Amino acid sequence: MTAVQILDTVVLTGDQVEGWLRRWRTEYLPGARERGMVAERVWRTWTGPDTAAVRILWSLPDSGAFFAARSAAKRDPRVTAFWAATDEIARGRKRQVLEPVDPDEDGEGGAA
Repeated sequence: MTAVQILDTVVLTGDQVEGWLRRWRTEYLPGARERGMVAERVWRTWTGPDTAAVRILWSLPDSGAFFAARSAAKRDPRVTAFWAATDEIARGRKRQVLEPVDPDEDGEGGAA
């Protein structure tokens, strides 16, 4: 199995970013680490004159670890509360699960 990476993107007004990141560090990150998630990188990207996107790249060792972390998060009311509070202030958010692709492979041999 190959490693799984997750890219979370949360769009906020620029003045909300620091407060959201503080809450993320104290309310979400410790539990995510307990679920086996590793925050590899965190970026802030200005998306407009008054909005910024926070992008967090997570890694997990394989798809089994991803599904175990997702299952554990669904049972944790702190996770639900954190994302509900985020949804109240965010302009948008999304999560992408990324699968690595070898740039040197020709793509042949995959599913038809």
